[in-house]
Amino acid sequence: MRTISRDGWTAADYESEQILHQLGHPNAAARVTRARRARPLRRAWRTLRARLHRPATVSTPAACIDWAAARAAADAVNRGDTAEADRIVQATADPRGTAFAAFRFVGVK
Repeated sequence: MRTISRDGWTAADYESEQILHQLGHPNAAARVTRARRARPLRRAWRTLRARLHRPATVSTPAACIDWAAARAAADAVNRGDTAEADRIVQATADPRGTAFAAFRFVGVK
Protein backbone atom coordinates (compact mmCIF):
# COMPACT_ATOMS: atom_id res chain seq x y z
CA MET A 1 0.00 0.00 0.00
CA ARG A 2 1.36 3.38 -1.02
CA THR A 3 1.39 6.23 1.48
CA ILE A 4 0.25 9.67 0.46
CA SER A 5 2.55 12.57 1.23
CA ARG A 6 0.70 15.43 2.84
CA ASP A 7 3.49 18.01 2.62
CA GLY A 8 2.21 21.50 2.01
CA TRP A 9 -1.40 20.70 2.78
CA THR A 10 -3.57 23.47 4.14
CA ALA A 11 -6.41 23.22 6.63
CA ALA A 12 -8.84 23.24 3.71
CA ASP A 13 -7.08 20.19 2.27
CA TYR A 14 -7.48 18.28 5.52
CA GLU A 15 -11.16 19.29 5.68
CA SER A 16 -11.66 18.14 2.09
CA GLU A 17 -10.08 14.80 2.93
CA GLN A 18 -12.36 14.35 5.94
CA ILE A 19 -15.47 15.21 3.94
CA LEU A 20 -14.53 12.83 1.13
CA HIS A 21 -13.77 10.14 3.70
CA GLN A 22 -17.19 10.67 5.35
CA LEU A 23 -18.89 10.48 1.96
CA GLY A 24 -17.32 7.06 1.52
CA HIS A 25 -14.73 7.79 -1.16
CA PRO A 26 -11.89 5.30 -1.09
CA ASN A 27 -8.47 6.96 -1.10
CA ALA A 28 -9.75 10.38 -0.08
CA ALA A 29 -6.20 11.57 0.50
CA ALA A 30 -5.22 10.55 -3.02
CA ARG A 31 -8.12 12.54 -4.48
CA VAL A 32 -7.11 15.65 -2.55
CA THR A 33 -3.48 15.22 -3.56
CA ARG A 34 -4.49 14.77 -7.21
CA ALA A 35 -6.61 17.95 -7.00
CA ARG A 36 -3.61 19.88 -5.64
CA ARG A 37 -1.27 18.65 -8.38
CA ALA A 38 0.21 21.37 -10.55
CA ARG A 39 -1.30 21.68 -14.00
CA PRO A 40 1.39 23.14 -16.26
CA LEU A 41 -0.85 23.18 -19.32
CA ARG A 42 -3.49 25.20 -17.50
CA ARG A 43 -0.85 27.64 -16.23
CA ALA A 44 0.61 28.01 -19.72
CA TRP A 45 -2.83 28.65 -21.18
CA ARG A 46 -3.56 31.34 -18.59
CA THR A 47 -0.24 33.01 -19.29
CA LEU A 48 -0.78 32.91 -23.04
CA ARG A 49 -4.33 34.21 -22.72
CA ALA A 50 -3.19 37.06 -20.47
CA ARG A 51 -0.49 38.03 -22.95
CA LEU A 52 -2.82 37.87 -25.93
CA HIS A 53 -5.53 39.97 -24.31
CA ARG A 54 -3.23 42.59 -22.87
CA PRO A 55 -4.01 46.01 -24.34
CA ALA A 56 -1.41 47.30 -26.74
CA THR A 57 0.92 49.79 -25.19
CA VAL A 58 1.16 53.13 -26.85
CA SER A 59 4.79 54.02 -27.17
CA THR A 60 5.25 57.61 -26.18
CA PRO A 61 8.63 59.21 -26.33
CA ALA A 62 10.11 59.50 -22.87
CA ALA A 63 10.47 63.03 -21.63
CA CYS A 64 14.04 64.06 -21.10
CA ILE A 65 15.25 64.62 -17.59
CA ASP A 66 16.10 68.21 -16.85
CA TRP A 67 19.43 67.71 -15.10
CA ALA A 68 19.81 71.38 -14.24
CA ALA A 69 16.43 71.31 -12.49
CA ALA A 70 17.37 68.05 -10.77
CA ARG A 71 20.55 69.58 -9.40
CA ALA A 72 18.65 72.74 -8.32
CA ALA A 73 16.02 70.60 -6.57
CA ALA A 74 18.75 68.61 -4.82
CA ASP A 75 20.43 71.82 -3.70
CA ALA A 76 17.10 72.98 -2.27
CA VAL A 77 16.71 69.68 -0.41
CA ASN A 78 20.25 69.98 0.91
CA ARG A 79 19.33 73.44 2.24
CA GLY A 80 16.19 71.96 3.84
CA ASP A 81 13.74 73.76 1.56
CA THR A 82 11.59 70.86 0.34
CA ALA A 83 8.78 73.12 -0.85
CA GLU A 84 11.17 74.87 -3.24
CA ALA A 85 12.48 71.50 -4.43
CA ASP A 86 8.94 70.31 -5.11
CA ARG A 87 8.14 73.50 -7.04
CA ILE A 88 11.27 73.10 -9.19
CA VAL A 89 10.55 69.45 -9.96
CA GLN A 90 6.87 70.00 -10.74
CA ALA A 91 7.74 72.69 -13.29
CA THR A 92 9.61 70.18 -15.50
CA ALA A 93 8.22 68.04 -18.32
CA ASP A 94 8.92 64.82 -16.39
CA PRO A 95 8.50 65.57 -12.67
CA ARG A 96 8.89 61.96 -11.57
CA GLY A 97 12.04 61.37 -13.57
CA THR A 98 13.54 64.67 -12.50
CA ALA A 99 12.76 63.99 -8.83
CA PHE A 100 14.35 60.57 -9.11
CA ALA A 101 17.40 62.09 -10.80
CA ALA A 102 17.65 64.67 -8.02
CA PHE A 103 18.39 61.89 -5.53
CA ARG A 104 21.78 61.48 -7.19
CA PHE A 105 22.74 64.95 -6.01
CA VAL A 106 21.17 64.95 -2.53
CA GLY A 107 23.92 65.15 0.06
CA VAL A 108 26.60 65.76 -2.60
CA LYS A 109 28.66 68.87 -2.13
